[in-house]
Amino acid sequence: MTPPPKPCPAAVQRVLRAAAEIFSSQGYDAASISAIAERAGVSKANIFHHFKSKAALYQQVLRDACQSFSDAIDAASRIDDDAAKRLCSYARQRLCDYIEDPMASRLVLRALTSDGADADIQPVRDDFAASFHRLVELIRAGQRAGQLRADVNPALVAVLVNAGNVFYAQTRPLLRHFADIDFADDPHSYSAQMMDILLRGIRT
Repeated sequence: MTPPPKPCPAAVQRVLRAAAEIFSSQGYDAASISAIAERAGVSKANIFHHFKSKAALYQQVLRDACQSFSDAIDAASRIDDDAAKRLCSYARQRLCDYIEDPMASRLVLRALTSDGADADIQPVRDDFAASFHRLVELIRAGQRAGQLRADVNPALVAVLVNAGNVFYAQTRPLLRHFADIDFADDPHSYSAQMMDILLRGIRT
């Protein structure tokens, strides 16, 4: 029996894109390889020739979605020795990533809230945890250098930055209708203001 042809790089990218769309909208359990193959314009055999299982495809899609997290930390770490600038750079880049690729944020949120079998998503959770630790260390380095307050929990700061980004990116369509909000379509302004408040606080 002749084995199915190996997908070309363009076909693999179509599969990954189709899988991201379906996994993000339907979740892992409801998504089917047949639906992914149909959307990507390839056969199921071609998908399984490149990805040994549905779980392997899901893991790759999630790893791609998480890559921008690590990339943003890499970019921030290259900034001159200014902890505030590094943290603001990270926050701004991640917000842009969420807005430009909303599927990625939905996929990661699904994975982190136990979508799919634990064994299928644990490697991605580990990758996310490693990137989160790097962000905490970036903040902690600023504390050691005396550039950031040493009496705050750096992990809590990391959570607040990410939470502010995710909430804004996910609720922008709704925020546009709020009379008090004039930054729904200005993510750079939102990011700058959010980080200014986080870094300086709101007490007089």
